Amino acid sequence: MGPSKFEANRDHLLSVSVIPAYRVVKKFVKDVESMPADAALDSLWANLRTYVHHMLAVAEPPFAEMGPRMALSQLGDPDLPDLSRALEALESGQAKEVAETTLQRCAAELPRPDLSARVLLLPGDGQSRVLTGQMNGVFGVSLGAQATLLFLWPTADWQRWLGYTIAHEYYHLVRNLLLPRRMSAGRLVYQKTQEPETLLDAMVVEGMADAFALGLFADLSPASIHALSPEAELQVWPKVRRRLSASDSSEIRRFLFGDNDRAPAWTGYAIGYRVVKEYLAKHPFARPAGMVGMPARTVFEASQYHPSLVPA
Repeated sequence: MGPSKFEANRDHLLSVSVIPAYRVVKKFVKDVESMPADAALDSLWANLRTYVHHMLAVAEPPFAEMGPRMALSQLGDPDLPDLSRALEALESGQAKEVAETTLQRCAAELPRPDLSARVLLLPGDGQSRVLTGQMNGVFGVSLGAQATLLFLWPTADWQRWLGYTIAHEYYHLVRNLLLPRRMSAGRLVYQKTQEPETLLDAMVVEGMADAFALGLFADLSPASIHALSPEAELQVWPKVRRRLSASDSSEIRRFLFGDNDRAPAWTGYAIGYRVVKEYLAKHPFARPAGMVGMPARTVFEASQYHPSLVPA
């Protein structure tokens, strides 16, 4: 048998590898199926923690330590028969192949042969309404430039949303390679400038990653980028504007994802995408792939963003 299309074009990606970790979790579930429920979950958690820790040995220490915690929190407390069925669906739905094909498309659009990373495909929490509803069965996070964790649950159309999320996270991997950050006193700090990441940075980068992913999956429409009505955007913008330089990670998360109190859900994602959309409208020859290394402040100021009651 000859090499697969993905393997034949590996030079585009160098050493970006897709790890079908759901297959390992399937074995873990099989190993504990005869145990009492609580003991089975305890064992599953322990095995998963050890496995993810081992797989993230390539990442820098702070990020490597975050990975196992995220894997357990995103798995939740599953019903093991439901989890087994979901793992079978991920296998039959060719999650690994979807990820590899999408990475090939990403590399053609945004070549980065010096990028070396692992993309782990893990089961998520099927009881989470955010994952199964708002996120369409796929949630991703990139840990520096060395690893991406994708948490999956087979909802309707999950394969296409896996592709979209892979593209979004690939953009983050490249951005993190160009502008590496490290954790310091609860903040992410850019290693080249020693300046902390701000809320403005986080919003604009998410907007750029969404714009890049939409370039590959134009028929999809993530809820996050349309989360704010013009009226809601006008109302929340003064609060966001006063915090654009905020660098505390908890404050960034609160306004990026929203807290359903002072900031509606997905506030930062929606505003960040509109900033990037307005930048692209004013610079018709620009493409998200070419913006990957741009400072967020430059994009924001050149966009001349200002909320309006007239939808963009």
